[in-house]
This record gives sequence, structure tokens and C-alpha cells, in this order.
Amino acid sequence: MILYFFCPKFTLVGFSGDGLLRIWLSFLFFLITTISFAYVPDVLPPMEDPMLMTVWGESQELNTVNYFCGTLFIARDYSPGATLEQMKMGAGFGKAKESEGDIFYHFYTAGTRYRTLIVIAGGGSEKHLEDIARVEEMAVEIKKENGLVMIIDIDVDDSGDDSIKAEFARRLIPLTDAVVFAGSSSENYASALYEDSPIVLKLSIVVDLLIVFERDFGGGRCCD
Repeated sequence: MILYFFCPKFTLVGFSGDGLLRIWLSFLFFLITTISFAYVPDVLPPMEDPMLMTVWGESQELNTVNYFCGTLFIARDYSPGATLEQMKMGAGFGKAKESEGDIFYHFYTAGTRYRTLIVIAGGGSEKHLEDIARVEEMAVEIKKENGLVMIIDIDVDDSGDDSIKAEFARRLIPLTDAVVFAGSSSENYASALYEDSPIVLKLSIVVDLLIVFERDFGGGRCCD
């Protein structure tokens, strides 16, 4: 609604309303990056290709993360419910065919062993308790080859069961190289982080992920 207030449906100097909207979005992203860069001090460890992103828990910001990744052309395979068996098939799960909800980066060589696992974590409820094992198995497999495991927590509402999130942290943190809290609380990770020491990056708002993705994940903007 706010964007359409600034970019109404009219034509000005050869630009349609949609064209103006794209220009406004590009300007907005540039402005956010310029202002926020100084507030994101810690650099994450290098991402190694191929990269697989999966999801644990639920969050209203999941679409935001996917939008940022698409905008920045981040090289990744994305499968919310990826399993250990699928991950072992390698990039594109060993084939070019996409399943519903999955996104495969077509420039990866199909079947190449994954080197980075990114877990997008939301709020956990009872139904997500058993799903911890799925993510844990995948993390163990990645670490066998000295790959990188990262958690990006986007549980901005601190929703779900705290004890289940704490269990997720207890089992995943020992396998994790870096944790990013994007507008979310680190409270349920406290005991696990105390015992182990991955890189921890705390962002005040989810939109700061845009800067982190562009700086540490590479790629480039779609509208540059």
C-alpha cells in the first residue's frame, strides 16, 4: 500500500506505474544497504557451493527470506522439507526436475555433493519436535566433509514452544558454524551457545538480512 502511494498507476516521462515501482524498490534496497551496512559488523564464514537451504519450524518471514534470495540471485538449492536421502543425491537432488515448493539452481552440476547447509528456523511447536532429527542428520552429513552449517533464525514473534526451540538449539548448535538471529530472540539458544562457540550475528530487523546476503553470500542485485 505504501509503495503504491509513492508509485501510483500513471505514466511519467515514458515510465509506466510498474516501471516506477521497480525503480522505487531498487532505490529503497540501495538506501537500506547504504544506511545499514555499518550496523552489520561481523562477517560470516565463506559460503561454499553447492548450497542447500531447508526450513525448520514456522515463521511469517519465510517469504521475505526467499524474496531476498531471489532478488540477489543467491546460488542455492531450496527445499523446505529436504531429507538426508535427498541431500545425499547431491545438487538438484541428482536431477533437474523440480518438486512443488523446491527451487533448484540450474547452474549447479547435478549430483555434486553439497558443501553448505543453511537452516532457516522459525518457531517450533509439538509437530516440529520430531523434525529436529531430519535437520540434525543433514548437518551431521555435511560436517563429515568439513562443510559449513548455518542457522538463520527468523522467529520474529518468538512464537512456538520455548522448550522445543531450546531442544533444536541443543542438538544443532554443536554442528553449526554460524548462527544469525534476524529480528529474533537468542534466549532459547543461550545454554547451547554457552557450551559451544559458533559465530553469532544478531540483526535488529529481518530486512538487515538483505545486507548480509549481499555481502557474504555474493550474487548481485537483479536491478543494478
